[in-house]
Amino acid sequence: MSKKVIIPLVAVFTVGIAAGSLGCKASLNASAGASTEPKAAPAPTPEPQPAAPPAVEAPPPKPIKAIGKAKIENNEIKIPGKIHFEVNKATIKEDAETKEILQTVADVMKENPQITKLRVEGHTDDSGTSEYNHKLSQDRAEAVIAWLVKNGVDQSRLEAKGWGEDRPIVKNDTKENKEMNRRVEFKIWELDGKPTDAQKNDANYTPPQ
Repeated sequence: MSKKVIIPLVAVFTVGIAAGSLGCKASLNASAGASTEPKAAPAPTPEPQPAAPPAVEAPPPKPIKAIGKAKIENNEIKIPGKIHFEVNKATIKEDAETKEILQTVADVMKENPQITKLRVEGHTDDSGTSEYNHKLSQDRAEAVIAWLVKNGVDQSRLEAKGWGEDRPIVKNDTKENKEMNRRVEFKIWELDGKPTDAQKNDANYTPPQ
């Protein structure tokens, strides 16, 4: 009776060992097929760039304040009367009309710092040689600048240009017309460091027909 009991127990035990052995192999094979390398982290999404701020336009220059008898027309300071000089010289006469004009120009410049460049232009009639007239007109324009500087205008805001007989406003065919062509003009050349239309249009001058 005892032999009949022992045999079935041994058989069951053997089968259990075999099953356990197979289970271990299956587990090892599954582990061997898996990758041991760590997965790479996904690249971070780039942050959007901030929008560029809108361009800020420079404010327009302040309106030019006219002083006394001065008028501002087409980027030019116009004052009634004339600046008088000694005949064939660049010496400024100290008459009341001349002094009033020069002082008015100085006052306009002091009251309007936005005028960063004023061009003082000298003109003659067609008497004499072209070379002589160019030198005379340049000397007279520089004499006017010297007067303005002496009376409080920063020289860096001024420049002189002598045109001689090149730019008459009327034909030099009468004594009266010659007198009109002998003149000094005050062109507003720059406002807040930027060229005005007077400067831009300077090359388009056409003499009277």
